[in-house]
Parts: sequence; C-alpha cells; structure tokens
Amino acid sequence: MKKLLLVAIPCAAALVVFLIYLNLARSGGSQLSLWYVEEELPPSVMESLAEEYNSQRGRDSYELLLRSFSSEEDLAAAFEQGRPDLLLCSYTRAASLGSRGLLGAVELADRDYLPALEEALPFAGRSFFPIGSQAPILMYNTALLEQAGISPEFGSFEAFLDLAGEYRLKTGKPFFSAESLSPLLCTCCASLGYRLEGEPEQDGMNSDFASVYNSLASAAMEGSFLPPGEDRLDLAAAGLLPCLVLDSPPADGLPEALSCTAFPLPEGGNEVYVPQVLGFAVTGANSYTLPSVRDFLLWLQDGFSAEDVLALGLVPVVQRLNVQPSDPLGKLLMEAYNSRKALIYPPLGRFVQNRQEMEEELCGALDLLY
Repeated sequence: MKKLLLVAIPCAAALVVFLIYLNLARSGGSQLSLWYVEEELPPSVMESLAEEYNSQRGRDSYELLLRSFSSEEDLAAAFEQGRPDLLLCSYTRAASLGSRGLLGAVELADRDYLPALEEALPFAGRSFFPIGSQAPILMYNTALLEQAGISPEFGSFEAFLDLAGEYRLKTGKPFFSAESLSPLLCTCCASLGYRLEGEPEQDGMNSDFASVYNSLASAAMEGSFLPPGEDRLDLAAAGLLPCLVLDSPPADGLPEALSCTAFPLPEGGNEVYVPQVLGFAVTGANSYTLPSVRDFLLWLQDGFSAEDVLALGLVPVVQRLNVQPSDPLGKLLMEAYNSRKALIYPPLGRFVQNRQEMEEELCGALDLLY
C-alpha cells in the first residue's frame, strides 16, 4: 500500500501541477483579443459586432475582447509591447505585417470571397480575411448647389470641373475639395488604365496622370478646388463647401444636409474604383486561442451578412448580395459593387510604400498654386 501511495502521490502532484499550468496558460487566452484603429471604424460599430458575436459564440469559444486605438501611431506603440490575436486593418497593413512574419496561419474552408480579391491579396485565405472595401465617394450639399442653380447631375470628371469653374465665377468660392489626393488621382487614373507608381517623376511621364493632375492643378490655381485637408468634411457639413471627395464612406452615416454619389470618372474611362480593403489579420494567436480565432472567422463568414457590411460603410466582398438597401449610402455602395470594377494595387508595390510621401508632395504643390 505504501509503495502504491509513493507512486500515486507524485503522479497526483504532477497532475495538479499540469492542470494548474494548463489553467494558467488558458487563462491568459480566455479572451480573444481584437485590436483596431478608430480612424477606420467607429467604436460603436465594433462594440455592436463584439456584443453580437459574444451572445452567439459556442461554449468552447473565447469571448471577444476589443481594444481601440485613436491612431495608427498608438497601435504601433502597443505592438512593441505585445500582439492581439486579431487585428482589424487594411490589406496593405496586413501585407506589411506578413512581410515581417507577424501574421499567424489559419486555413478557412469554403470561403466565397471574390476570386480577384483572393488573387490580389497574398495573405488572403491564410492570415487575412477581407470583409469589405472602402470606396471613395463624392458628397455634396444640395442646398448650396440649388442656391447657385447647379444640378447635382455631375456627369464626367471633366463636366464636374466645368461646374466647379461655373460655381467659382458665381460665388467667388471653391466648389470642392478632398480628404486626401491619392484616392482621387488613383481612381481617375485607374479608370483611364494607368496605375500610379508612387514615384512623381515616373507618374508625371504618363499622359493620363499628367492630364488628371494638371486639371486639378488648374482648378486649384483658379480657386475652384480647395487643396485636400483633414478639416474638409467639417467645412462641407457646415455648408461652407458644396462638394467633397471622401476616401471612404462614413461608417456612421451621412452628415445632415449632405448627399452622396459615386465620384464622376473621366470621359471614356472604365467603371472602376480603387478600394481600401478592410479585414481581419491573425497576428498573435497561439495554440490555445487559434481555435477561437477560427470560430470567430467562421461566424463572421456565416453570420455577418452583406447588410452588416453595408452598415459599416463598406462595399461587400462576398457574393451573397440579396440586399435591398434602404438608405442612400447603402444604395450607392451596392451600385459600386455591381457596376464598378475594384482595382487592387499590389500591397507591396511602390505606390503603397510611397503613398504618404507622394500625398504630401502633391498636396504641397497644390497649396502653393492655390
């Protein structure tokens, strides 16, 4: 009996130690951490998503815990201390993380994402799972246009610039601006068949780029185009600017008194938009949290409808589009999805790498002209 106890006690102790270790290991991952930047999606939307998932998750799936960051700089600082299981981000950021080996590997079977998107995203189907695209749109103040006797039927990019000149002559004020210049240039040039390289000298040698940029430069020099800036949405919402090109639709809806439409493309151009694809990147998942990561992504695929994606201000990237949007923004996004081809830039291409530098250089030149 003593011999049996001498054997049983160490075994029991080892089992207790193992269970304590297992419990401690699992307690560190008892919640599935998801980080995101508030500039991309408002906290109210993400909290609603987490609440819906947590109420439906399986017994063995970890609870989804959110952590938001006010800027990409704050997110980068947090990444120096640790990593979340999941990161809601753009595909360009996911590609950057993947190139540094920060993405995990998760296979998700039976996806129905668009084949073109699958091919363009080097980490799609492995560590990055797209939910939708932020397409650039044109917002306008109907009251200001009516006061100037201008119809919001803008037609082509060239016709839009003509209206801008007409408005300036009537009022002495600029007609439009943009959040930033790159999406506007990208969309116009892509429509004409040219993909920006992000190198001003190389892009400047292309006739389509030169034509689009010179048209905007002329409008800025004449005072019809207020160079891009972060406060432009506030100006439009306050009735101080008739039209504004947004990088992406506002996820929390249209500001009061503003309407929206697709940005008018150049004459003879193809129906195209340059989206910023948003999705979930697997970053810090370990052997304990990985099953819950998979459960969440499967739930997202099966339980997150096209209506939900529209509510986020995104163009859906799934083919299940039995949607009858009731609001103007949802209708616009569906029209963009159905009629405009999404042009995806190579995530590690020079344009993506140099976009911020190009943006600052070109906007600086427009400021000088203005």
